[in-house]
Amino acid sequence: MLTFLFCLLFAAVYGFVDYGDVLPEFYAAGTGPVLKADSPYGEHQLSLTPDTPYLTLDFATEVAGLPFFEVAALSRPTQIEVKYAEDLTALDNPYSDGPWTFSNGLSNTFRTETFNLTEPGRIESYFVQGGQRWETVRLLTNSTVAFEKIGFRTTAQHLATDDTLGRFSSSNAVYDRIWDLGARVVQVACIDAGNAPSTWDITPDGAFIRGQQTAQSAKGIALSNYTLSLSTKIVKGGTGWRVASSTTPTGAVFYLTSNYTEDTTFINTNRTLLPPNTLVFNFGYSIVNQSTLVTGWNQYFPLNASIHEDKWYNISTTITSEGYRVNIDGVQEILVPIFEAEYLSAASTSSFASSSPKTGTWGFGPWSGQEAYVKDVRVTLSNGTVAYTNAMTSSSTLSEYGVAPLDASVCLDGGKRDRLVWIGDFYHTTKVIASSTHRMDYVLGSIEYALTLQKQEPPFEGFAPISASLGSRPAYMDAFLSNYAVLLDYQDLFLGAIGDYFWRTNDLVGLEKYWPNVKKLAEARIGYIDPYSGLAAGDDVFYFLGPVNGSAVTALLSYGLQRLIPLAEALNDTAAAQHYQETARDLNEAVNRELWSSQLGTYALSISASSNYSLTSIAWTLLSGAANSTQAASMIAKLPDLRLGAGYKTSSSDPDLSTTQLSPNILGMLLEGLFIAHRDLGVENTTVAKTLLDDFWSQMVLQDEYHSGASWEYLYPDGSPGIDLFTSLAHPWGAAPTYVLPEYVLGITATSPGFKTWEFRPNLGALGLTEAYGTVPTPYGVISARWEIVDGGKGAVITALGPNGTKGRLVLPGEWEAEREGRKQRCRYVDLDGEEERLVRLHGLSL
Repeated sequence: MLTFLFCLLFAAVYGFVDYGDVLPEFYAAGTGPVLKADSPYGEHQLSLTPDTPYLTLDFATEVAGLPFFEVAALSRPTQIEVKYAEDLTALDNPYSDGPWTFSNGLSNTFRTETFNLTEPGRIESYFVQGGQRWETVRLLTNSTVAFEKIGFRTTAQHLATDDTLGRFSSSNAVYDRIWDLGARVVQVACIDAGNAPSTWDITPDGAFIRGQQTAQSAKGIALSNYTLSLSTKIVKGGTGWRVASSTTPTGAVFYLTSNYTEDTTFINTNRTLLPPNTLVFNFGYSIVNQSTLVTGWNQYFPLNASIHEDKWYNISTTITSEGYRVNIDGVQEILVPIFEAEYLSAASTSSFASSSPKTGTWGFGPWSGQEAYVKDVRVTLSNGTVAYTNAMTSSSTLSEYGVAPLDASVCLDGGKRDRLVWIGDFYHTTKVIASSTHRMDYVLGSIEYALTLQKQEPPFEGFAPISASLGSRPAYMDAFLSNYAVLLDYQDLFLGAIGDYFWRTNDLVGLEKYWPNVKKLAEARIGYIDPYSGLAAGDDVFYFLGPVNGSAVTALLSYGLQRLIPLAEALNDTAAAQHYQETARDLNEAVNRELWSSQLGTYALSISASSNYSLTSIAWTLLSGAANSTQAASMIAKLPDLRLGAGYKTSSSDPDLSTTQLSPNILGMLLEGLFIAHRDLGVENTTVAKTLLDDFWSQMVLQDEYHSGASWEYLYPDGSPGIDLFTSLAHPWGAAPTYVLPEYVLGITATSPGFKTWEFRPNLGALGLTEAYGTVPTPYGVISARWEIVDGGKGAVITALGPNGTKGRLVLPGEWEAEREGRKQRCRYVDLDGEEERLVRLHGLSL
């Protein structure tokens, strides 16, 4: 077994991994945000004055880290407002492209931040910003300030894509930039252990919490009709807490504002949203809307006394049938009527939200710019029983509230958001990393992280959490039942990712100890096969890619099991390998028996939706091998019927609207399926594959106001980001071309685990290209390969170089007259052993 270099360099690193500072590429000074910030930044001083109060900073591509400012000089104490954004259009929004309120994320909830500068030197934000291309700095005071440097202490790699181990280039510059998206996104979305510190500070005075989304206790999920008591001291602006919440921050949220002491209050404090000496209430994620995380209306309760900073207050919140009864220091009691909470709770369709405005846990977190201590937390039931106490002075509090520092190297589904370890998205991430940065320690770390949180008892025994938070710890995983109960097909995508990790690394050492966990997960999913239809199903469960008893989810389960077979065989678990092989075969047979529709010319969506079909059905029946050549050609011929604007809608039942979301996640699955149909099933039609690159993925690189250098989460049919400012513009699930282009256009693929043997099958002239070049990382070193069309399309020059210890084979497109080392011969393949570069010329082509 080979020892991987990345294991030597990055294993078990829990301290901060310093990747250095990242500075802007360009800037502009003026009176507002500027798209064409085209002055080279260099490292000279930048100044703000009352006449030029704005700096627009362009980092050219997505970066992540801790914002910093090196102040060279200032005329007097100065306040600046800073905004961070993935796309330029967000900078005109009061909250930029935030706040992000679905989770705490071990990062800054807010995309706006205010700093008070009092002297020269370096000032650094307490919070990580997860991803942005753009930053603006606005002067708030009547003063001047000069900056020596402005940038980020980056928490992730920031390699130029020319410097990654895997690379791809071609005769189409747009395709090259599309490939770059994945190489960039897995750098910003993957985090080393130690590079996401806790967002709380535990002190002898309790938990010191700066403005952020609330973090909830894992100990109160099932409690109802209780009284939450706490002591809090406002350091700046206000304090915040929540009751009747799930571990996801939803439910009744309260903010208590101070009298806004002059020497601590920022100039830009929003006194309309948060008036002084006021209790502010809402039920939902937040007190402001953010695209899909829509909240209700705020309720304001002015206080009859001034709330002073730097003073301890005792606060209680009692959940009653009439509402939430809030008592502030025994001086004033406020009843917040419960009707809003009941209405919004009944209207919610979220699988992650609390089911009742009277039931759920509690949490803490002030609003943006606020700071407060919280201690001596007590929960008392309606019968007088004390159910919970916590002085909030022990470091164990961080684990309980899900804000423990990250202790594993993992990949997230997004840099800015969601900042969760979504195991379904991980299907794409694994392949993107393997084809670009080759930081496979992140892949193994993510597998380990998810499996340490695997459910060991019913319900959902054997399942891994679909979206583990960065501050999770196994001791509290029973509080996160919703993390196991929804999106069952994410478990199958995770199985596929585990199998793909093994196929690309041959890392038995890393996976062997988790094999019992993997088998338990696989068996749990097999248990959801309908004994009558033979399709993937289940009662009262939800799948992401299609309905129960459907073609997409069944073919995906088949695929996930097939990807585990080489790992089972390598571990000499022949029983498991045979079981997965037979089950996958039965699933494919069931899809064809129950759901192939000659009338549709494709697979029906499900037994109950026999007249509908989807991209996911087409993609996964191709990827799983369920479809034969005739079926593949028929399905691909149907795809133009799903065309909508820049891309393709997911299902034939989706409306043809300008607001319909087009998914790079699903279209990435389809893209690979199309090339498999072309390579393995002889389907010559690659028109849709070309339009996906030319018309869909090109949108991510050709619109500078939205371009982040990374792949996007969703698109609208007009090519803009799909859920407005909420869209993640650094989402690995949108980066499929980064692994598809090297494998199916350049043509390099492993034929045994770890690339011990590999194949170079050049897809000559694919997508109208005249040349393709790339390097593919392996545990032994990189494989470099190139093909080029010459002689006006009548010939080709093919070169390849593999690392020592591997055996490669150049597979030619049919039997051709080939010239190798000066000798001409007719052949179908050429062996590529050792480290010697091979050059082959083909003659007599017609391209």
